[in-house]
Amino acid sequence: MEAADGAKLLYQNELGPEHMISNEEDSMKRLVEEWESIPHSSSAFLAEPIGNRLVRVYLNSLSRKELPLLNTMFCQTANQIKGSRERFIRHLDCLPLYFPQADNFLKEYKEKGYPAVSHSSTYRTAYHPAYRVVTESHAGFLQLIRTINRHMQEKSPLIIAIEGNCASGKTTLSSLFAAYFDCNIIHMDDFFLPLGLRTPSRLAQPGGNIHYERFAEEVMAPLQNGSGVSFRRFCCGIMDYCSTVYQPSKPLTVIEGSYCMHPKLLPLYDYSVFLTCSYERQIERIRTRNGEEMLKNFMEKWIPMENQYFSTFHVKEKCSFVIET
Repeated sequence: MEAADGAKLLYQNELGPEHMISNEEDSMKRLVEEWESIPHSSSAFLAEPIGNRLVRVYLNSLSRKELPLLNTMFCQTANQIKGSRERFIRHLDCLPLYFPQADNFLKEYKEKGYPAVSHSSTYRTAYHPAYRVVTESHAGFLQLIRTINRHMQEKSPLIIAIEGNCASGKTTLSSLFAAYFDCNIIHMDDFFLPLGLRTPSRLAQPGGNIHYERFAEEVMAPLQNGSGVSFRRFCCGIMDYCSTVYQPSKPLTVIEGSYCMHPKLLPLYDYSVFLTCSYERQIERIRTRNGEEMLKNFMEKWIPMENQYFSTFHVKEKCSFVIET
C-alpha cells in the first residue's frame, strides 16, 4: 500500500464515490464489464468498512443477478454524499505518518488540484481491487436480500415485513426488493383508520391508528391461503377509500410501513426487518422530503405516536433483522 492508496481511502471516506453519476446505464455497463473481467467466489468477502458509514462492496463476491442492485446503490450513494473537500485536504496531513514517501506524493497531488486518485500499481498487483463504494445501510440491504433469497429456497410463498422509523428508508428498501424479486409490495399507508373508527379510545391505543383488522382480513388471510389479494386503499388526502388494488399470488410479498408489526399481525410473517436511524438524521430527511411545515406535524404528532408503538410492543427487538440507515 502506497501514499496514493491512502489518499484514495481518505477521498472515498469523505467524498464517497469519485463523482456524481449522471447516467445509470453507463454506470451499469462499466460495472458489468469489470465484473466479467475478474474471477468470482461465493466465499469472497462482501464488504469492507472505510469509515464515515461507507463500505467497499467487492465485485468478486457478487452474482450476476446482484449487479443491478449494486449499481442502483452505488448511484444513490454517489449522488447523495455531501462531503467536504476542505476536510479531505486536511485529512491528507496524516499520510506522512504512515508512508515515508508521502511528502513527494502530496506535493504533486496538490499541484494537480487534489483530483480523484487511482490505486497504485503496487496495490493493484497485490490485491486486484474491484469494488464499488456504497453506504453501510446499502450493504445491509444487500445482505438482507441474500437472506430472503435463501429463505425462499426453503419456503414459498414468503411474507416479510419492513418496519421502522418514518424516513428510515422502508420505501427505498421495498423498491430494491421489487427490482430483484418477483414480488408484491403492499404499503401500510393504505390502511390508516377511517374517520368513523377514530374514536378517542381507539386512538389512545399504541398503533391504534392503523386499521389492522381490515388488513388482516383483506390482505393477510388470502396470503396465508396462497391466494391473490384484493384490498381497498385508504387515501389520507381525501380521508376515504379511493381505489381497489388486486395483486395476484407471487412467491414473495413485502409488507412495508410503520405499524406492520402490530401484535395482531406479527405472527403472520415469515421474516421481518426493522430500519432505524438517528433522530437528527430522521428530522433532516423529513425536512428534505416533506418541507418545514410538515416537519412540525411529524415532530409533534407522528414521530411520538410511532415511538410509543415501538416501545410499548418492543417492535425492534421482535424483528428478525435490524439495519441502521
